[in-house]
Amino acid sequence: MELLQGFISILNPVTMLLIIGGVLGGLVIGALPGLSAFTALAIMLPFTFGMEPVNGISFLMAVYVGGCSGGLISAILLGIPGTPSSIATCFDGYPMAKKGMAKQALAVAVLFSFLGGIFGALVLSFIGPYIAKVALKFNSYDYFAIILFALTTVSALSEGSMIKGLLSCLLGVALGFVGTDSLSSYYRYTFGINKLANGFNLVPVLIGLFAVSQIMLSAREKGKTSRIESTSDVAQQKIKGFGISLKEFFFHLKTAVPSALIGLVIGVLPGLGGNVSNLLAYTYAKKTSKYPEKFGTGILDGIVASETANNATVGGALIILLTLGIPGDNATSMIMAGFQMHDVTPGPLLFKTSGALVYAILATFIVANIAFFLIEYFGLPVFAKMLSIPSTLLLPVVIVCCFVGSYCANNNTLDIFIMVLFGFLGYILKRNKYPLAPLVVGFILAPALETYLRRSLMKTDGAFLPIIQSPLAAVFLLCTVAAIAFTIVGEVKKAKAAKTA
Repeated sequence: MELLQGFISILNPVTMLLIIGGVLGGLVIGALPGLSAFTALAIMLPFTFGMEPVNGISFLMAVYVGGCSGGLISAILLGIPGTPSSIATCFDGYPMAKKGMAKQALAVAVLFSFLGGIFGALVLSFIGPYIAKVALKFNSYDYFAIILFALTTVSALSEGSMIKGLLSCLLGVALGFVGTDSLSSYYRYTFGINKLANGFNLVPVLIGLFAVSQIMLSAREKGKTSRIESTSDVAQQKIKGFGISLKEFFFHLKTAVPSALIGLVIGVLPGLGGNVSNLLAYTYAKKTSKYPEKFGTGILDGIVASETANNATVGGALIILLTLGIPGDNATSMIMAGFQMHDVTPGPLLFKTSGALVYAILATFIVANIAFFLIEYFGLPVFAKMLSIPSTLLLPVVIVCCFVGSYCANNNTLDIFIMVLFGFLGYILKRNKYPLAPLVVGFILAPALETYLRRSLMKTDGAFLPIIQSPLAAVFLLCTVAAIAFTIVGEVKKAKAAKTA
């Protein structure tokens, strides 16, 4: 009944126009390389000054949903994740575009993004507070074990050599340590550059690794486009509905359901967010697939896993924001600023003190997901036509977006040099067939891994045994050992098969 009242409160021309405009603005910004949902919210936040609380927060929620969903467009069409949440979408979406299946990849990505978002919205509406209470009981031991497990499973993302995947991950972990030590506040590995006190910003790192390296590879091919082999044929590709049959849809649900759960859980855990959930969901889908060797070559399973988890994470992040007052990621920290701007304090008492506003927000979240679904689905022909643009015209625009996106992350010119540096690093790694995904996961999770490990050791006076004795931590540590053993056995079998062949 309360949720129905929430829908009634937002079903007016002004609020609906703000929701649609917010989704559209978020989609456009999220589709540009480097300009994430966080950037979209930072740009749009000042526009909510003077608005009614329902209108202002509804607008920000719509921008958040649109920004998280827009990254799939450039991830599939250009092989460049528009947002960190769309990294894994590149792995199979871009190869599908190169095969002439861009419209199908986009349609499936839009469909399962919508389903992931709706799943997160329903969970947020009905059982969010209960999930938040469980997450609140996690301690530093549990977080350390969960993150360590996430780092070990990244070996499944490695194409070819497991050793190369692990080396790439370790390189990412090492780069993640650059900056200020979070516990002692000492600078480390900054080489006297004060602007590196906060470490390497994720946005220029991603732009360099994925976009700049791709452009460099394109230039090396001496006139060959790095996007697709054909142009107008792909733009004219005909698909019915979402490009999959009802039977195929139900087949992909076995990937979508666990991916949605992964996204929800990661969203509830503070500090992780869609940057991690899409990669973990992709890893899970590949680990449990009957044809893991096809991942990365252009199959729908990878897109389904990544996009479902990405959008389900939004609901998880909003659960702890609304019920505990804790931002789940950078984007929800901007929404929290919007709450404070309108004199609303998210937390355990929010449902009692501002129940009408809370259910209006939940209704907005559902409507925003429907709006992005309709805008992206009916915009497929427009997006696909981007593939018909000659690379000589498109790549300079992409380069400009890369420079703008890197600079706008912190208004820091050093980030431009970081982007170029990581562009060269990505180029070298790609040339030598080192996977980039493990590096990104290691870079993102390294600070959290170190922080939770050191907090745990401070609690136990340096002893590891209490960490192992924590039930949840013990489960994930056992899963970590099992994942390593499983991967080693798989590598040994491959080596024996290669010798006998």
